[in-house]
Amino acid sequence: MAQNTGQTCLEKRGIEERQIQTSRSDYNQFEEYGPTHKNALSDGDPQGKGNGSGGHGHWLPDCSGDNASVNRINYSNFNTSPDAQIGGSYDIEGRNGVGGRQLALSSQLYNYKSEYGTNSVDTSANRKEGQYFTT
Repeated sequence: MAQNTGQTCLEKRGIEERQIQTSRSDYNQFEEYGPTHKNALSDGDPQGKGNGSGGHGHWLPDCSGDNASVNRINYSNFNTSPDAQIGGSYDIEGRNGVGGRQLALSSQLYNYKSEYGTNSVDTSANRKEGQYFTT
C-alpha cells in the first residue's frame, strides 16, 4: 500500500496494524457479522442470541407524512414465544447457580402456559369476611 509522505508515524503504524488486526478478526470481509453468523445464532453456546430472522436492523427515519413517527420498526419477524430457544446458553440455562429463563419459568406460579386471570384466585373466603364483591 502506497503511503502518503505527509502521514505521521502514528498514522503509518495504524494502517499497518489495522491490516493485521482485520485479518485476525472473527468478523472480516470474508465472514461478515450478520443475523446468520455463527456467533449471532442461538445454537447452544453463550455467544449467539438470535434465531436468524435478522431482527429489525438499522433504519433511518422517514420524516414525511402525518404518521412519520408511527410504526417505524416492524417486529413481525421476531419469534418471541417462550418456547423459542433464543438467547445464549447462559440466558436460557443460567450459569454458576444463577438461574436463566428455564429456572425463572419453572418457579413462577403463573406463566405463558398457566396465565393469570380473573378466575385464578378463589376470593370466596374474602367475601364471607365482608369484603366487597363486584361483578
